[in-house]
Amino acid sequence: MKHPDISILLLTWNRAPFLELCLREMFASFSPSVEREVILMDNGSTDSTPEILARYADKPGVRVVRNVKNEALEAYKKLFAMARGRIMVEVDDDVLAFPKGFDQTFIDYFVAFPDYGYLGLNVVQNEKTDGAKGSPSQYKEDIRGTKVVEEGPVGGWCSAFRRRHYLLFKPFLCFFKFSMRRPEDGTLMGFIKVVLRKRIGLIRNAICLHATGPVYSREA
Repeated sequence: MKHPDISILLLTWNRAPFLELCLREMFASFSPSVEREVILMDNGSTDSTPEILARYADKPGVRVVRNVKNEALEAYKKLFAMARGRIMVEVDDDVLAFPKGFDQTFIDYFVAFPDYGYLGLNVVQNEKTDGAKGSPSQYKEDIRGTKVVEEGPVGGWCSAFRRRHYLLFKPFLCFFKFSMRRPEDGTLMGFIKVVLRKRIGLIRNAICLHATGPVYSREA
């Protein structure tokens, strides 16, 4: 079976207002040239999340999965294991705007920056949110032609890694329990950076809106 270029992976739980906007914007931002699969996992939601996901279930390449109960961040182990794409992209359900063709951007940047193992979109920073991005002192520019990566901390809001690197890490997942203290993105980044000696960073000019902070919390 041929592997798609990209697996888009989204885990959600009881965030229907954000999820509806997230999915609408995400699907509108896909590049028509990318062969992708989209796996949407409902982590036992009790709000209108199942109805929202059902609208996308018949779209080409989309798979909707529902967990009977909330498995917290441990659900990412199941979600990651379902992916077949050469590049795996984790998307948080509170990302409310995406740069056009962000899936193709990830592909292009992994080609241009082969020494990087984990890349994330940059984030809007304004009066409503800082996007959960680190301070400027934590980043340094890495310029290659017209492409720029800010090498430094990456959040899991919309971030990508190679499936072959995940498969190296997968046998060790039983030794890690994902939690807010040890989230899936930080654990995977640590493996890629420390064990595989790959670099991590943000794609400077590919900016998403990650709706974090007290203002958006009141709107959720």
